[in-house]
Amino acid sequence: MRDNNLRLIMVFACFGHAWFHVLVALFLTLVLVLEPVWQRPYDELIGLWTLGALLLGLAAPLAGWLSDRWGEANLMVVYFLGIGIATLLCGFATGPAMLTAALGLMGLFGAIYHPVGTAWVIKHATRRGRSVAVLGISGSIGAAAASLVAAVLADLLDWRLAFVLPGLLAIFAGAALAWALATGLLRDRESDVLPTPEASRKDVRQAFAVLAVTMSLTTVVYYAFTTMLPKWLDRQVGAALGDGLLGLGALVTAVYLLGATAQLVGGYFADRGAAKRVYVLSYGLKLAALLLALSVAGWPVVAVAVVVIFVFDIAAPLESVLIARFTSSRRRGLAYGIRNGIAIAAGPLGVQLVSWLFDEAAGFDHLLLVLAGIVAVIALAAGLLPGDDSQTRPAGT
Repeated sequence: MRDNNLRLIMVFACFGHAWFHVLVALFLTLVLVLEPVWQRPYDELIGLWTLGALLLGLAAPLAGWLSDRWGEANLMVVYFLGIGIATLLCGFATGPAMLTAALGLMGLFGAIYHPVGTAWVIKHATRRGRSVAVLGISGSIGAAAASLVAAVLADLLDWRLAFVLPGLLAIFAGAALAWALATGLLRDRESDVLPTPEASRKDVRQAFAVLAVTMSLTTVVYYAFTTMLPKWLDRQVGAALGDGLLGLGALVTAVYLLGATAQLVGGYFADRGAAKRVYVLSYGLKLAALLLALSVAGWPVVAVAVVVIFVFDIAAPLESVLIARFTSSRRRGLAYGIRNGIAIAAGPLGVQLVSWLFDEAAGFDHLLLVLAGIVAVIALAAGLLPGDDSQTRPAGT
């Protein structure tokens, strides 16, 4: 028999993940429109997102802590309404200062999603790896759609409505979730449906110490790569994509979608007790992909970009399952919050790396070389994780 409650939770959680990535990535494409509109250079405008990226990390532990006490579903309502209002304010911005404040508010409410949404799904899922993989794919689809959404709305309407309309949809989702909770259509559990094996204190400390390092540095690399991606593709193949942002937006969307299926690969191995081994291997693949990016130009960069996104996405469900393996449901929101807080707080460095290392003559070569060096360090650190344990499953699953 299907678990209708889990299905409904997955609908809201997956939409929340997809729309999170749409909303926080809108600016990364719309900044290309704002360059001529506000007569500001790219490296200055892209830095406006630094405050929002910082708050995505700093507010995450508080969001996770609150969800452990008030319930994940209740915090998801706050997330939808808050990030929707923040996005509306971006559309009403009259200059860089106001846009910086609105993007900061977006980061503040956006900080709720990852610790709370992931803990919500983990608590109710019987196959954690698969469920988190589906959740991750929804985020990848959102990231893929963001540039296309921004480009279509900006080209057909204007850049302000490219913020306002997606913000209104987030507010509608928050109202729908609040109604489902109030009517009893959706119910929240107090404890895990899947028993979690007991972990020693030594393994817990070791796991979180290692993950603090790997997630922090991974965030720097991922933020830097996704921030540079539209501009990198524009420099390499933009002349063949025509005027406007639609062609570029569609290409960025295709890159993310082609890499998204890696989530299922990671989830498959996580459910079979190979989370650590595949997690470490994924960083070796990331290193190879970034080094390859240094040696290609023109249309081959599209294929390399797909590979980079693919190997990043493999690790996402593995990290979530590893965290669940070493925490109880009573503190999991806080655990995810601390993990995401440490990691996402490093995001502004990734944004700033693009601003610091981008060069009109050399392009992104210096940045890619630095990112490859960081990934080599991450691979060494990931090898220190405690060994894998098979996930316990309820009978018949």
